[in-house]
Amino acid sequence: MSALASILRKIPRPVMLVGAVVVVVLVIAVAVALQLTTSAAFLGGYASLEREYMTLQSSGHSSLSCDQCHVGPAGDDVGYRVALVGDFYRGLFSNPDSPAYVKINTPTNEACLSCHADDWSNESSRTVELPHPAHLRVAEESRECVACHKWTAHEEDYIERHKTMPFSGVCASFECHAGWKTVVECGSCHHAVKDEAAEWTVEHKDVVADVGPNACLESCHDADQCRQCHTTGVRPDFPEQGTNAGLKVIEAAHVKPDWMEQHGTFALRDEAACFECHVSVGECESCHAQRPEFHGPKETWLNRHADLADDERRCLTCHEKNWCEECHDKFKEMR
Repeated sequence: MSALASILRKIPRPVMLVGAVVVVVLVIAVAVALQLTTSAAFLGGYASLEREYMTLQSSGHSSLSCDQCHVGPAGDDVGYRVALVGDFYRGLFSNPDSPAYVKINTPTNEACLSCHADDWSNESSRTVELPHPAHLRVAEESRECVACHKWTAHEEDYIERHKTMPFSGVCASFECHAGWKTVVECGSCHHAVKDEAAEWTVEHKDVVADVGPNACLESCHDADQCRQCHTTGVRPDFPEQGTNAGLKVIEAAHVKPDWMEQHGTFALRDEAACFECHVSVGECESCHAQRPEFHGPKETWLNRHADLADDERRCLTCHEKNWCEECHDKFKEMR
């Protein structure tokens, strides 16, 4: 300690004073940045995150700060705060569309359970509004909470809307909890998604014995249809149930591995069909704002894009036509 004191005594007082001022200024600068970046409004000021911020304001999670859900495992909090300070001062000298340093992680189960650890129970008084059989399986669940609760915080109006959507095999393919039923039970009622109608002819008697005929009559069928088939053997003409005929082709393609590469074609053909299920065009924009993987590196895109632009509608899914023309006009002599 005496050696340190000796060293300090050798430093000129003006230098020490300047150093102290610098330290105080840095502390104040960091404190101010941390205070002003605490609210979700800070990240909501970025164009790329504006929609997420606006949808958060009308959700049941509007009182939460971004870090309560989106910071990674315990211990990452300090790094997140440092990144916020960096982005705060970067924003004072430029107007970026996205944060450069802050990493927004997908919420982990740990983050969800910090608030929702007691949201499932055997006590009926605590599970009146929750499909608790689904949540009692959480102990055996290997997926993240957000695999099913994907609309939480930023699209909560979707949670209510999807309850009234036409049933689709797409829903079952993502294997979300289906209220009081497990996924494998969906087909008992939504048998229209089966590839072979003849298969249902054999299976339905067991389902009726299991769920009771009232379950069939309350939602879809009437007794006359049952009588016609069971007394004459002539299959009745059933009205379209669940997914309408126009969506069945989309439904079939939706669950294939190459859906992401193919979905633009369907959207260009009939965008209204997409919004039978999807909330708004904002969903599309959030994804399309990210550079598509098939574009490859920016350095090679100019030479590669001609082959991919044979159908210019594919480009116009994301780009404005005048944006393309502005660049193409510069190279007229190459046409």
